[in-house]
Amino acid sequence: MPNHKNRNDAKGNFSIYKIFLNTILFKFGKADSDRITASSGLPTRLHQQIRKLVAQGFSVAFEIITYLFSATTKEAKNVEDEYVENYKKETGKYPAENKQHQKKKKK
Repeated sequence: MPNHKNRNDAKGNFSIYKIFLNTILFKFGKADSDRITASSGLPTRLHQQIRKLVAQGFSVAFEIITYLFSATTKEAKNVEDEYVENYKKETGKYPAENKQHQKKKKK
């Protein structure tokens, strides 16, 4: 059975990335760097998101902005959250697909 990283205490390697649609930042995300799609060489989660957006007709660009080695899922989430919150501080808004962070902050 594959080692999934859904639990916050699960350890592994992660990539933190950002996706742009038509040059506008769409989202920050995290992906399990131990699950790579052979055809693209990308973490599977990132590969799937890009494929879906391209199929919808978007011009997509991406950047892996950091790698976390031997980190927990919770640590990776925290790093992703930092990128989202720093973007919010700089621009005054959340990326379109990171709006859930706005709800977290209100709690």
